[in-house]
Amino acid sequence: MFLRRVMMRCYINGIIHPMTEESLVYHSIATNQGVIVHIDDHIDLKQCESIVDLKGNHLYPGFVDAHLHLLGYGEHLSTLNVSSCHTKEALFELLDQHLNKPFVFAQGYIDIGITKHDLDKRYKDQMILLRHNDFHGLTLNQKALDHFNVSDETGILKELKAQHVLDLIPKHSKEELSEMLKKALEKLYHYGITGGHSDDLFYYNGFDETYSVFEDVLKTHPFRTHLLMHHEVIDDFIKSKKSWGVQNPYLELGGVKMFYDGTMSSQTALMKDPYLKSSHHGEVVMGKDFFENTLIKTRSHGLTAAIHVIGDQGLDDVCELLLKHPPRQGFKDRIIHAPWLMKKTLPKLIDKPLTIDIQPPFLASDLPRAYTLFSKKPEYEFPWKTYLDHQIIISGSSDAPVEDPNPLIGIKDAIFRRSREDMHVYQKEESLSSFEAIKLYSTYAHAQSIYGKKGYIKEGYVADFTVLDLDLMHAHEHAFNGNHVVMTIIDDVIVYTRKL
Repeated sequence: MFLRRVMMRCYINGIIHPMTEESLVYHSIATNQGVIVHIDDHIDLKQCESIVDLKGNHLYPGFVDAHLHLLGYGEHLSTLNVSSCHTKEALFELLDQHLNKPFVFAQGYIDIGITKHDLDKRYKDQMILLRHNDFHGLTLNQKALDHFNVSDETGILKELKAQHVLDLIPKHSKEELSEMLKKALEKLYHYGITGGHSDDLFYYNGFDETYSVFEDVLKTHPFRTHLLMHHEVIDDFIKSKKSWGVQNPYLELGGVKMFYDGTMSSQTALMKDPYLKSSHHGEVVMGKDFFENTLIKTRSHGLTAAIHVIGDQGLDDVCELLLKHPPRQGFKDRIIHAPWLMKKTLPKLIDKPLTIDIQPPFLASDLPRAYTLFSKKPEYEFPWKTYLDHQIIISGSSDAPVEDPNPLIGIKDAIFRRSREDMHVYQKEESLSSFEAIKLYSTYAHAQSIYGKKGYIKEGYVADFTVLDLDLMHAHEHAFNGNHVVMTIIDDVIVYTRKL
């Protein structure tokens, strides 16, 4: 399936961006056993067992998605997807094509006002379950509610109530999980992605079986995989006797995933000001005491935290808790999302042992619709430039399958900040330069990687490369559209080559 790794391979005739300086480019590199060994003039082509002609294309350090759900993405690719349905009629038309079984499970539902009453009028004999596109909610018809022994006036379930139903759905077999993971990785190769930091170890068949799925699949499908450990599986991790950190060249175990608040679309993200026409500010989904106790437990095992937080008040609360319960010396926590920020919170992030996983496509998807939820706009909105200007490391990600994991979309959104809804540009002063935006998915994306020599084209660094036919440093906005990936290389294994 893949072009094998060789003793010495030379990549020539390229425009190679090392990402150490904005204007610096090389034209050839040599690798040996998965590591960059020579650059430009230091290369002797006579020593190369294999030569790859880049034909003037652009080679970058391998792109990495700093927060996604690999198995979730594989399931998304294998399941009925209704994310394109923006009207009730379009959704019903798509559901009507999949009524050949008693249980219809669809992912990617965008809130268009459907309740169980809408579903009951049309679907009385099938159980219908719509998983919301933020993955924090479900909408069920009455037959499905009855099956899961859940009562709700609208059929719209959020957070823990939704998770309870998901826990009752029959699990995938180990073989099915393996196929889902392979499908996800092969699609990510197509996007030029060489690694990802993923939250999967709780949601499927438990820590041990899910870990073994990754361990087995990565033997045939190389991918730099960093797995977060959901707080519900800490005890399973401890019982497994596995060490924290590097497991093998393609697998790391990382921070403990926990949730402080919810999402904007479900109005459970914890905001300083109440939601519009409401006294409701959002919620701490785990409860404040349980969240803090989970953080204390995480520290007792010497582990780092990976905290989902979206609301501006939620972010401030999390910063206070991290100051109260800091990680071990030399280790860094990660905050996931943080799109809204209060001025008073910024100093609590500066010079602290943490990084932030941002999702540039969220701006393009959420604005201006998010404004309709606020009684008052937050002080900072998707403040990526502010974070970088204060030396707060931010890593680019998609939260796939919530957003398309194509990193070119994320890079474009980080540079241009244009809404896909109304095509307006929002807070242009927070736009990143092209160089900064590329680093989100290359250099900065490795901020939480435990093995350090990744994210640059330098001697001694891993041979993970993304080759494009596009100069991202100078590309116009519309140039990012389309398939520009020529080749994806992981550990000097060519896992994807575009067909001519």
